[in-house]
Amino acid sequence: MTQSQAKQQTADYAGQAITDLPQPVTTASERENGTNCFKNDAPSEYDGRVVEITEKRLSGIPADRQAEYVEHLRARIESMGFQRDDSGALRTSAHFTNPTNKFTSSIDGIGSSYGTLVIGFSSPCVWPNGTKPPH
Repeated sequence: MTQSQAKQQTADYAGQAITDLPQPVTTASERENGTNCFKNDAPSEYDGRVVEITEKRLSGIPADRQAEYVEHLRARIESMGFQRDDSGALRTSAHFTNPTNKFTSSIDGIGSSYGTLVIGFSSPCVWPNGTKPPH
């Protein structure tokens, strides 16, 4: 998978997750960029791979309906093949991994009184052009 394919997949997942959200809600881009991956044996050295990230901010959520929004997002994320990573009750965030392709997802801001949630999707580490460059 190339960097651009990974980016497209995170954007597609985010779009699917926020489809048919209960109203009222306002969606906005929170983060649309990637970050570097590090070498396993030298965690302060970049290894040339990248992680692509897409996050959406959902605001204007009525406080008394936040659980409804969280449940909607959880169901959508799980319907895309993600499995919940957390154990126990929801705290302030929920984390998911797709075991098929190793993409991850999160819902942050659970329990916040600000009427805002952030949903994110991240790719696994990928080589920008899809293959490891020769040394």
